Amino acid sequence: MKNIKALVSVAVAGLMAISLAGCKLIEKTPEAIQKTTLAKVGNEKITRGQLDERMVPVIEALKKQYGDDIEKNEQAKEMLKNQQTQNLDTMVSEKVFLQKAKELKLVPEEAKLKEEVDAKIKEIKGMYNNDEAKYQEALKASNLTDETVVDYLKEQIIMTKVLEHIFKDVTVSDEEIKKYYDENKEQFTQKPGAKLAHILVKTEQEAKDIKKQYDNGAKFEDLAKKYGTDGTKDSGGDLGFVEYESQELDADFLNAAKTLKEGEVSGPVKTQFGFHLIKATELKKDPVVTPFEEVKEDIKDYLLQKKKNEAYSNNLEQWKKDLDVKVYTERLDEDAK
Repeated sequence: MKNIKALVSVAVAGLMAISLAGCKLIEKTPEAIQKTTLAKVGNEKITRGQLDERMVPVIEALKKQYGDDIEKNEQAKEMLKNQQTQNLDTMVSEKVFLQKAKELKLVPEEAKLKEEVDAKIKEIKGMYNNDEAKYQEALKASNLTDETVVDYLKEQIIMTKVLEHIFKDVTVSDEEIKKYYDENKEQFTQKPGAKLAHILVKTEQEAKDIKKQYDNGAKFEDLAKKYGTDGTKDSGGDLGFVEYESQELDADFLNAAKTLKEGEVSGPVKTQFGFHLIKATELKKDPVVTPFEEVKEDIKDYLLQKKKNEAYSNNLEQWKKDLDVKVYTERLDEDAK
């Protein structure tokens, strides 16, 4: 069944606050602890109770990985602490966005907002073949209701409007793209190498016997699938294009590969892993620079995303100052007793 929480997400990261029912890690705590302020965004507060609600799916995931007693597992506790900090930061960003949306008059009129929410819900239900029973079952499995989905989608749509506002003037010129290409030619240069495939076995004699079969007409790919002992066997021993200077493969393996001619298969090559037969094709003896036109769009996408990330970070940090955001992460360590 599709995860309903993933389906309702629009453009901004964040999880819907859900019920604490059934969570054994977060025991009932004094009301004062639940009301402890962990952050302030303008006139709004984020409390320990709100964060605890946000943490429920994280705790459930940790329990599946480490068992119910995660509070006794140091690794799980460390992961929990990191997730608390990340979720608190996300909650702060969400409140900043929602407050700035009002200030910048980016919140759609109620009728328009309802129209967008309805469209999104229709899209989600379509993924369940418009079967209302299956949709409701998915909501229940995610501890959501029709009302909480609507509220969540409204916030996501509003925050998406804020993102659109931030990115509206972000562009990348052809001059910027060409400059990046010229200044980073090494990124677009394929160094000498070849497309390699191999068959890895334990003993030299095995390798010799397999090589004899190859010399007698057997296909290298078939032999790799039959005799190979590593993860490449199912793909006929394919390693893809490998640069001769690669640091990711065994040096003895690469030294042997460098000596092979186009289409040639080596004799047994000993490495720390065993004995290999190596096949080399599509040899490139000289560096090959990918033409600008072939990578232009990729560079544009990269630079555009980089500028968007910078615009997002810069606006968020400035808005946090404008709203006098305060975050009290040290209070996360307070014992809720």
